[in-house]
Amino acid sequence: MKNEMRKLLFTTVILGLMSGGVLAHEQQYDNTKEPHEAPHKAAPPTGGHTSLAEAATNPVANLIQFQIQNNYNSSSYNAGGDSNAFILQPVIPIKLPSEAVPLLVTRTTLSFINTPDFDGGVGNKEGFGDLVAQGYFIPKLETEKVMVGIGYNLTVPTAGSNEFTGSGKWSLGPTALFINMQTPTWQWGLVSYGSWSFADNDTGQDTHRSHVSNISVQPILTKHFDGGWYAGVPDVPNTYDFNANEWTTALGAKVGRVTKFGSQPVNLFGQIVYNTNDDTDVVAPEWSYKVNLTYLFPG
Repeated sequence: MKNEMRKLLFTTVILGLMSGGVLAHEQQYDNTKEPHEAPHKAAPPTGGHTSLAEAATNPVANLIQFQIQNNYNSSSYNAGGDSNAFILQPVIPIKLPSEAVPLLVTRTTLSFINTPDFDGGVGNKEGFGDLVAQGYFIPKLETEKVMVGIGYNLTVPTAGSNEFTGSGKWSLGPTALFINMQTPTWQWGLVSYGSWSFADNDTGQDTHRSHVSNISVQPILTKHFDGGWYAGVPDVPNTYDFNANEWTTALGAKVGRVTKFGSQPVNLFGQIVYNTNDDTDVVAPEWSYKVNLTYLFPG
């Protein structure tokens, strides 16, 4: 287990750095101030954020991040027991040689999953999940503090033939994002991405498994308060599975704070999510609880 976790950490860091290429941030952060007091001037195409704290809650900010998360599901529909996912996600901005589209923000996600107890004597399983690599190309707009992005959503079947923790399929789809930061202390918007399988993994053992066909929609709504505190909707999408003709919903809230560990800026949050969909054929989480630690590297 420990060796697998070390491999997970090493693999995700390397893939994140490989996807990052030329980092887009610049040396503009005042480390003598608290994150909610220090402007984050490393500009996305529409200008800097009011503070590093506000940049930390923007999913496509020009800000290097390393997210460490643990998502615990206390109960699931159509399966017994609890489950857990340990998640690593580097977020790497890339400066592009284009005046019209000067920024690409990459988000690479890899998880280690412990499943609930499946029926039929299967019990619970564990293993790596599939790696998800997203990229958002951010164009320059005339309107300040409004960002849009389009890009790619690639799934790599790193779970191998473990049909309980991964899809066994290579999948690809588009991404789209809109976020508005014009109202002081508020961020709101929407992010959406699709995923459709186009190939089996290279073991050749997964041709019998269902093709991936889904689309996810995630609202963005965050309110910032004094002292680096913030609250908002959870960072979990509502997903429609075209194979099952069912939505997996995400109702809940998160509370967090952007602060410092010594001189290191970090983003801490916790959230609770309830899934209202209890379809009789789909195993899905009912109650989920996530804790997050993100290391921020503003330059």
